[in-house]
Amino acid sequence: MFDQAALLSACGQLFVPSVMLIMCVGVFTGILCGAVPGISASMAVGVALPITFSMPAINAMVFLCSVYAGACYGGSITAVLLNTPGTPSAACTVLDGFPMTKRGEANRALGLSLGASCVGGIFSYVILFFFTGPVAGVAIKFGPSEMFLLAILGLMIIGTMKENDLWKSLTVGIAGIIAANVGTASDGRLRMYFGQTYLMDGMPEIPVIMGMFAFAELFTLMSGKTVVSEGSRHDRSLKEIIKGTLEPLKHPVNLLRSSVIGTGVGAIPAAGSTIAAFVAYNQAKLVARNPKEFGNGAADGIIACETANNASTGGALMTMFALGIPGGAATAIMLGALTMQGLQPGPRMFSTQTTLVYTIILSLFVSQIVMYFIGLAFSYSMSNVLNISTKVLTPVLMATCIAGVFSVKNNGFYILLMIIFAALSIIMKKNGYPPLAFVMGVMLGNMADEQLCRANILYKGDWTVFITRPISLVILLAIIVMIFYPIYKDKKTMNKEKK
Repeated sequence: MFDQAALLSACGQLFVPSVMLIMCVGVFTGILCGAVPGISASMAVGVALPITFSMPAINAMVFLCSVYAGACYGGSITAVLLNTPGTPSAACTVLDGFPMTKRGEANRALGLSLGASCVGGIFSYVILFFFTGPVAGVAIKFGPSEMFLLAILGLMIIGTMKENDLWKSLTVGIAGIIAANVGTASDGRLRMYFGQTYLMDGMPEIPVIMGMFAFAELFTLMSGKTVVSEGSRHDRSLKEIIKGTLEPLKHPVNLLRSSVIGTGVGAIPAAGSTIAAFVAYNQAKLVARNPKEFGNGAADGIIACETANNASTGGALMTMFALGIPGGAATAIMLGALTMQGLQPGPRMFSTQTTLVYTIILSLFVSQIVMYFIGLAFSYSMSNVLNISTKVLTPVLMATCIAGVFSVKNNGFYILLMIIFAALSIIMKKNGYPPLAFVMGVMLGNMADEQLCRANILYKGDWTVFITRPISLVILLAIIVMIFYPIYKDKKTMNKEKK
């Protein structure tokens, strides 16, 4: 049961002008950073960290959490408008967001992503407030065997990306897995780094994502006058965006399922919002009445992605506060911020710093309300980019992509990588191979390899752990269902058509 006195004290500390102003600035900064291609949520939090050094603990954590929440949503804006995911977790939103924009429904797509993001965030913070202990306790039980199977679960989604080109999707996905294993292996060996020191740490995700989606799309944009179909003018409509934000409420099952997936995956250390988004998207597609709509502008696709990747923020903060274990890179930075403030995250924090914890959690709820209104302003103003001539827009976006990729490690080699993957993406599209499958392979391949090696060392080569450990067995069964359910569904559909 929560401490009512501490809760009232937290309200008194939160609802003061200075803290509320810091929260608004944090949300604005997060959305802005998230919308800039190449800047991930962790990078946004990292950039904001030095600003908090002279702040009191409450102000510092409210600011960083607001940046984190805003950045997770901000990546969807450019994903919807320009087929350019601002953050890796928004890569899934591209699948249905941009096709919706191409057919003239950008206002609706922007509204869907904002509304779903707010619902997913609020759901995860409810779980954070009431169920931190139990959920974090389950999350800590995820060992290398469970993490390996979770990565495989994510990789299984590759086969469902293009229903008519299953083998092409799998082929490209496997190529992505191979590319992901460039660099230093878990045992210290160097693999396929071609003498490039910048690849010794592994294949960087940002240049791959930016090249496959953003840079490649810019060459496609140059063939038309504007982004929208047939060069028609896009009419901005705040009313339509607001209407779109309410539409996710008409899909309660998808919202609830994606929120649970996002919160659960986010709570697992090192899993992250990207896996959460893709798993939720795949589950929404599996149970959809017409799965062929997914990838062609399905509202349920945007809702699933954005609900899950924003719900993952609450899950990641859950394990950070309850166990002192960061759920991802962004929460690792925030963990460092807490330590610098003289605080030690963990079970004792809830008893020794109850008011602070409640203040932070309450600020997360309020930040979603703030994010809604700032997100409306961002969506409305940025949607006008669709009316800009591609002769002006393309070089500006190219410069932005180059700057974003360069900022990852401040070297030009990543720019070269981005160009190479852009060329590869164009070749793939012309031959019917989905670039997203390759990106999925890159993002999850390294995780699968690392966790498999850890499991082999920890369990001394005993592969029975994948069926004897309860959580591993559940994930394994989920993988089996994911393999055979689409086959069963296709056969059922064919039988109905014959009748």
